[in-house]
Amino acid sequence: MIAVGVVLLLAGVIGLLMPVSVSDGSGGSVACGNAIAADLSAARNANEKNGANIPILNQIVRPTDFVAQCESSVSGRRAWSIPLTLIGIVAIAGPLLIRRTEPGRLGAG
Repeated sequence: MIAVGVVLLLAGVIGLLMPVSVSDGSGGSVACGNAIAADLSAARNANEKNGANIPILNQIVRPTDFVAQCESSVSGRRAWSIPLTLIGIVAIAGPLLIRRTEPGRLGAG
């Protein structure tokens, strides 16, 4: 059980620390930080370049909002990596905290 907990904990921590990014639609990507600390500065810069903040009347196709995509991607990463990390911690700590008692001997003597 502890070995499974270690694997789950490592997978969760790696998921929290790995960089999150979204596709920019032209074969590149926009960095979003990681699940611990989102960094939306690159997404804001990409929005300024594609005009996502400029309202256009009667526009059918809206420019890509990279900030919203980054927020969604970071949220999705947190949705699985945080529970995985917590389950790993419980799976490791549970068996270590449970006191194993030895059955008493009856009729010794």
